[in-house]
Order: sequence, then structure tokens, then C-alpha cells
Amino acid sequence: MSERRRLPELQRLNVLFCLLVVFIHTASHAVSALDKLSWQYAVVLVCQRLAFVSVPGFFLLSGVKLTLPETRPAHFPRWWAKRAKTLLLPYGIAAAVYYAYFVRHGTAFSVGDFLRKLALGRLAAPFYFLVTLVQFILLAPLFRRLAERYDPAALLPFALGIMWLSGIYANNVVQLFAPEAVFRCGDRIFPTYLFYYLAGCCIGARYDAFPAFLARNRRLLWALLCCFAAADAILSVLLFSGRRSVPFLEYIHTMYIISAIAVCFDAALRLRRPLPRAALAVDRASYLVYLYHCLILTLAQDRLNRIPGLRVGSVFALRLAAGYGVTIAACVAWQAVYRRAKRMLRPRART
Repeated sequence: MSERRRLPELQRLNVLFCLLVVFIHTASHAVSALDKLSWQYAVVLVCQRLAFVSVPGFFLLSGVKLTLPETRPAHFPRWWAKRAKTLLLPYGIAAAVYYAYFVRHGTAFSVGDFLRKLALGRLAAPFYFLVTLVQFILLAPLFRRLAERYDPAALLPFALGIMWLSGIYANNVVQLFAPEAVFRCGDRIFPTYLFYYLAGCCIGARYDAFPAFLARNRRLLWALLCCFAAADAILSVLLFSGRRSVPFLEYIHTMYIISAIAVCFDAALRLRRPLPRAALAVDRASYLVYLYHCLILTLAQDRLNRIPGLRVGSVFALRLAAGYGVTIAACVAWQAVYRRAKRMLRPRART
């Protein structure tokens, strides 16, 4: 689909979620290194937890594009082939680059080990998203038919229940039928994110009415966001600092994510100014940023580990520079070179 037909609000959301994903992994060192009873730990942890809206947001955007008239696939076999080229091929290349890094740093090379980690998305922290997205892509005809035929009020409550069962109790469900089994892939199966993707499909199928729905409920959505964000922040600090046990935290976290996505979508729709060129460049390179930012952060951390006496705050600042500055600049530059090369080769191909 031509980039000219992409809706600006979807581009804004894509850039936002891309930047939040980078922050999640940039902050991981500080979260693991800081004193869990310190205020600095609480601040970084809360920011990281709130940034987790990004991956569910990506699933929702994928669902929107599946049913939105501007991006709705007309022929699924052709669409699957295109997705394999634009999604799986870059993923396979990135996975090979990561595996080469691990082999250079002591991992024994094995084709079987590489293929297993490739299939399960084990080579980098964000790769689980791609493994799950492939499942949604393969089932896309089913989800599009459900979203276009049935009312969201009938679909989404059950999707939310299935998502909670899968995300929290997937291992328990498996053990009902295989008591000795230990299922560790609950974060890599599509039911764990079903609500977000199906909600996106429902939004795309009724996109003309969606802005009005958000406008009518704006105050309520903002109130819910404030309440659930505060609850998620406070309870996360209590749980992850070891002060309290909070067994219902994931339910609160889900409510925060749903309200945050709705508010972000409403804000993206209300913005009238066109995206600046830098943001458009990040939008085009966002998939590369998603694939390679963890590798850049790992390489940066290798360097930082050799500098004695660095404080956690300094490491955090330098990781931010690497995660945002180096990764985004490199990916945007590569994307620009790639697009220019395609434009240069296209006339030759026609002749």
C-alpha cells in the first residue's frame, strides 16, 4: 500500500509506540541495578511500566490496518506473500545478526538452536511480538470476518476474557490436559493479545464512526486513564520493590493499557499539524528500530561495562543516547539509502 494513503493519526501512533518500545529496553538496566527501595527505582520503574502500552498498541494498529478501507488487503495470498517479504525476511536477517553476536561471545553455533530460537522469538527481548503477529497474520481472514460481521459489544468482552485466561493462566490450562507439562510460551501465542488485535479490527471496520465515539467518551476515558495509571504505578512499585504481594496487578495493568490506547488514539486524531519530516522518517524506519535497538543497547552496554566507576544514572543517560540517538539515526539513514536505491533501480527494471 502506498505510503501516501497512510492515515496521519496511525503514523503518529506508530512513532509514539516505537519510541516507547526503545525506552522499555533502555530502562531495563536501571530497573535491575537500582536499589529497589529508592525513589529513583520507583520513578524509572513507573515510566517503564507505563511505556508497556506500546506493544499492545502495535497489535491494535495491525488490526486496524487489516480492516481499514485504505489498507484492507484485497487478496490474502498476495498479502501474505508481501508480509513475508516485508516482515519475515527482515526479521530473519536481524535474528541472524543477533545470533552471530552471541556466537562471537561464547554461544556454540548450532543450526537447530538458531532455528528454534528464531521460531520462538528468543534471540532478542522484543521478538516475541513478531512470533505472535505472524499467528494473527495467518488467521487474518477469520479476524476480518468476525470484525466486519459481528458487533464489537458482542466480540470484545469474550476476547478480553480469553486474553486474560491465556496471559495469566496459559500454563495452568495446558496442565489440565498434560499435568507434567511446563508451558513457557504464554507470551508468544495470539490469544494472549487477542483483545487488542480484534479491537483494532473492529475499529478499522467502523473507522468513520470511531472519532465520534472517542469524542463522546473523552472525559470518561481520561478519568479512567488517570485512575488506572495511578493504580498501576503505585501497585507496581509495591510489588516489584518487594513491599507487597499484588496478585491482581495484571488486571489493573490491562485496564491502564486499554484506556491509554484510547486516549492516545483520540489525541492522534485531534492533532491537525502534519508530522515533521523527522517523525515521518522515524515512521518509515520504525520496524528497523524495533528489530535492532536491543542489539545497539547490548553493544553499548558492552562498552560501558569496561568503564570503571560509572554510576547507574550515567549508564542510563548513555543508554538513552545509544537507544535513541544511534539506533534511530542508523535506521533512518539505512532506510533513506534503501528507498533511494529502489527509486534508482526502478526505471532500469522497466527498460
